[in-house]
Amino acid sequence: MKRISFYPLLFLILSGCNSDSNTTDSNTPSPSPSAPTETVTLAESVKKSLELSYSNHEPQLDRTESLEGTDDDGNGVRDDIDMIISDTDADETVKQALIQHAKSLQNEMKVDWDSLGEEEGKAAMRQLSSDSIRSKRCLMESLGSGFSKVTRTLKALTYNTKARTMHYLKGNKVANGMAFSVGGHENACE
Repeated sequence: MKRISFYPLLFLILSGCNSDSNTTDSNTPSPSPSAPTETVTLAESVKKSLELSYSNHEPQLDRTESLEGTDDDGNGVRDDIDMIISDTDADETVKQALIQHAKSLQNEMKVDWDSLGEEEGKAAMRQLSSDSIRSKRCLMESLGSGFSKVTRTLKALTYNTKARTMHYLKGNKVANGMAFSVGGHENACE
């Protein structure tokens, strides 16, 4: 049998009894509650800037079957992602942190999981994980709270084709059951 409580309803009725008056005891109007102000963190601002830049450059996003894509300048980041990062309104320190993380994501595209033995694969995953944790720590230092939303956006840009996503999942399979250290990354930004 369901129990129905009338206390919340009674509370609402009683709390509304004295709400007709918008004045205080001295007959001066009481201030109206102001609308809550929305605080936008730096991380949220950078995420929105990345999304805006993506929408401006979406037709140029590399969707080829190549896992690595094109990196004409050789900085370790696909040129299309470089373009999106450089088009954000973030300052240079933040852009460098974004590039560092994009590079750590891109490095996984260079690993041929199928040709590595179990121990070699785990060693490669440890190195990739260490680089990723370091780049995330740099983003955390640069952006503060909410940096993980930016990392997810960069991950989505990097693994933007079926072949790249499947490659990422192969890496996850190698990492299954492994433990990774998250400490020891002082001065994380390159």
